[in-house]
Amino acid sequence: MNNIQNNTLQIDFLNKVIELTSDKFSYVDELADLLQISQDSMYRRIRGKTALSINEVAILCKHYNISFDLFNQKTDNVTFSYNVMHDKEGFTNHLSSILDAMIKTIEPKKKLVTYAAIDIPIFYHFKYPELGAFKMFYWMKAVNNSPSLLNVKFDVNLINPELQEMGKHIYEIFVKTPCIEIWSDETVNSLIKQIEFFWYSGNFKNKEDALKVCSQAREEIEMIKMQAELCSKDFARTEENRFSLYHSEIEIGNNTILVEREDIKLAFLSFNTFNALVTPNVKFNNEIQKWLDNLIKKSTLISGVAQKHRYQFFQRALNKIDILYNKIARNI
Repeated sequence: MNNIQNNTLQIDFLNKVIELTSDKFSYVDELADLLQISQDSMYRRIRGKTALSINEVAILCKHYNISFDLFNQKTDNVTFSYNVMHDKEGFTNHLSSILDAMIKTIEPKKKLVTYAAIDIPIFYHFKYPELGAFKMFYWMKAVNNSPSLLNVKFDVNLINPELQEMGKHIYEIFVKTPCIEIWSDETVNSLIKQIEFFWYSGNFKNKEDALKVCSQAREEIEMIKMQAELCSKDFARTEENRFSLYHSEIEIGNNTILVEREDIKLAFLSFNTFNALVTPNVKFNNEIQKWLDNLIKKSTLISGVAQKHRYQFFQRALNKIDILYNKIARNI
């Protein structure tokens, strides 16, 4: 089709792409270089006077990590992107994709992350080197059956400096992002069961490492309890990094994250334990929003003034960690 002056779909698509360009003042140069066309040709595409080719759409979608179905909501089909972690290199790529997503989340002035958690959000673990390394090791060995870890036991010296630094950066961004989290009792139980399983299946190299992981798990829970009390993850108590925590007595099912930014909504759904399906599909994400809103309505707010409920919730978790610590310490 040569004349597409009324092609609002293409115009809307390119306007969204422009929002994702690195320099808003020279976006035409950036897009023209990417598509290897002249500035005039790029302007004609932006104005809808020249049609984008299928290859050009594919190049833009791949480069800016977006799906074209963001702009076509007339069907019930939903397109997801995903990263699969196979081994150590795969985990590095996995963390890189998380870091990239976190950076894009914090950039807009208006943003909000709503997180329904079946286990403690991965971001918290990165504050604690040994605990974070344990979680990475657990996923790769127990869940992913990585061949390189077949006969390897967990050792705190296995911490990869590159992954540790990347995890630290992710945590620093996470605490600056306004967030609503929904936890159940199973959210904390999941971590405790993982440590317990590794200990009783002989997957810790020594007792000291197991006790160190338990100690850091306790520190983590105490920290999150304080964050919930202050309604802030970095303790600054500002509107920009507000934190609300809800306790749900309804089973959550799987990790579901909805990221709301000025330009887009993104849903992240867990699959195969730690991998995530990602979609910007508006219709689908509106349904996710309804589900999260309904879950919040049926949950109890335990951040801020809910001191009694908050204390009871976290104390149950701390007691379970203490019981496990004592069992490991006495080789029970």
